[in-house]
Amino acid sequence: MDDAAVLEQDAVFRVGRVISVDGRRVHVAVDKLKNSSHLLYRGGLVRNVAVGSYIKIVKGFVEVIAKVDGEVVQEDRTASSAYRRGVDPLARQLDVSLVGYLDGGRFERGVREMPLLDNECYILTETEFGLIHTFVTDDDEALPIGSLAMEPTQPVAIGINAIFASHVGIFGNTGSGKSYTLAKLYHELFLRYGSIETFRERSQFVLIDFNGEYVNRRDGDSDYATAVIAGDAIKQAYELSTYDDNGDKLPLPRSAVHDPVFWTVLLDATEKTQAPFVARVLKSDYWDRLLPDSGALLGVIGDLVARATKSNDAALDRQLPINFLEEVEGCLGDAAAPEFAVLIQDFRDHLNYFSRDHNFYWGPRGTTEEKWATAEDWNEFIKSKITALTQDFSTVGDVDLVRFKLVMQYYRDVISGFANREHLGPMMKRMEERVPGIKRLVRVSDEAFAQKPLTVISLRNVNLAMRKVLPMIVCKHLYDSKKKSDPAGRRYLNLIIDEAHNILSTESARESEAWRDYRLETFEEIVKEGRKFGVFLTIASQRPHDISETIISQLHNYFLHRLVNNLDIHAIEKAVAYLDRVSFESLPILPTGACVLSGVSAQIPVILQVAALPPEASPNSRTMSVTQEWLKPLPDEPAADDPATDAIDVSDADLPASPPF
Repeated sequence: MDDAAVLEQDAVFRVGRVISVDGRRVHVAVDKLKNSSHLLYRGGLVRNVAVGSYIKIVKGFVEVIAKVDGEVVQEDRTASSAYRRGVDPLARQLDVSLVGYLDGGRFERGVREMPLLDNECYILTETEFGLIHTFVTDDDEALPIGSLAMEPTQPVAIGINAIFASHVGIFGNTGSGKSYTLAKLYHELFLRYGSIETFRERSQFVLIDFNGEYVNRRDGDSDYATAVIAGDAIKQAYELSTYDDNGDKLPLPRSAVHDPVFWTVLLDATEKTQAPFVARVLKSDYWDRLLPDSGALLGVIGDLVARATKSNDAALDRQLPINFLEEVEGCLGDAAAPEFAVLIQDFRDHLNYFSRDHNFYWGPRGTTEEKWATAEDWNEFIKSKITALTQDFSTVGDVDLVRFKLVMQYYRDVISGFANREHLGPMMKRMEERVPGIKRLVRVSDEAFAQKPLTVISLRNVNLAMRKVLPMIVCKHLYDSKKKSDPAGRRYLNLIIDEAHNILSTESARESEAWRDYRLETFEEIVKEGRKFGVFLTIASQRPHDISETIISQLHNYFLHRLVNNLDIHAIEKAVAYLDRVSFESLPILPTGACVLSGVSAQIPVILQVAALPPEASPNSRTMSVTQEWLKPLPDEPAADDPATDAIDVSDADLPASPPF
């Protein structure tokens, strides 16, 4: 461009001059000829400055970039008092904040020099506007993500290193597009690197999916995506279920299943009494040494039953011996011998309790079968009935084996008077309820947890208790294994948690304070220290207010969709200190699919419109169109054979005589 063209451009693009500087806040007086919305330049229209746009402040050879946060109109006291139009004494002023500077053809965030009074201010050229929105450094690779919401012709790409070697937060109300943004990020990544062998060997992405939005569907329903984020060549999905035996099972090593922390978390064990009991039992090898010798183990069981029936303690539950045998049978599961049930029924029929003397006896009173616990051979009599069993304990599965060890030690401590049932009883009851669920979710295996780069764990059909516990167990296992096996961080691990408020909430009425603290400390350690070991966290949530402040404040990049709750907006305001006022105030009114991108991957916060995904790669989280769905007939379903349904008779008498309004 020749000197004449430069002068012409400067004359057109100049908008005013600096009239005050107060830290990063600068006021600019706009030239009165530049108050229109657009300017003419070489036959084209140039958009004039407005709130949310950028200006360039020239200080000698330094070009400072500022963002327009607001504008006001004030009276121009220097205007002549002679005859003039009514608008002449009005001066337009811009309130701008410094965001960076241009240096060597690149935009750098930060303040290197402050402007001076009367420094000239200019509208950005197309090239300069592009430099400000170029977020990818020379040593990084670009990942296209969308375009500017206010300027759709300006594409936005982020650096792969800047976004994936960081902790990421995606926040927004339901229906605002946060699941779509998450899917877009990782779809573009796997599209770029999924076919590279070294990437497949050295990277692992684990997505905790609470609602089944990222699982491929093959049921023939055209409304569902068939390759969410990525296809089967890259993605491995575990569709878990606690309601039936048809779900997948997560493969965990034996060391993880026998880990005391695993069971402490699973059983919500209290810190003072229950957690030490679990740790003591699982760290001891006493019961492991007895397992190969079935005869010796049956002898221990018989001895405990004999001691329980020998005691004349009035506080001892008279159902304790039978409850003990029933729980042992329950622990054995399918491995229980058939005669075990016969033995328990025999005890129910013949073991009685005389409340006046607080003594047990066997058989009907007044018959030859009557035998009292005070007899000298009582112990041998009871033990012989149990040792006569042919029970093999070596085939018991690992989950049942842990339960068996805990049950044996619990009854041993209670019968010996070493433990209080009121302290440990609630935990044993929870174990009875949760072990069937964990057996449906976990299997002991030394095979790799994730054999493909992306592993999706769907918790859609998992009950509430296990939905809170299982992600914690999986993430802690992966993180601890990564620290031990790869301290140098040669492999990459990314934990992606959708609907993260389910497990990262700071408040929950369904759990103890100790368990909540342990859960939060685990994820806080990952977000604070995981980067050193090549472990990164991506969380998506509708309620940032519910998530630990420590976790939100440690995130490096934010994708902020529409948030309307004041508490959620306030949580973002406290965590994202470098979010400018315009971007912050736009959060409640963002359209679906638009978000504020802010963090280390972007030089400046921008309002981004996320680009479209292929239909087959979109998450299964669409909002139904009621005007279309209501007009469609329901698909034919097979008639139910439930006789109870046919028995229901709804007569006119059962209906209200008139509407209740």
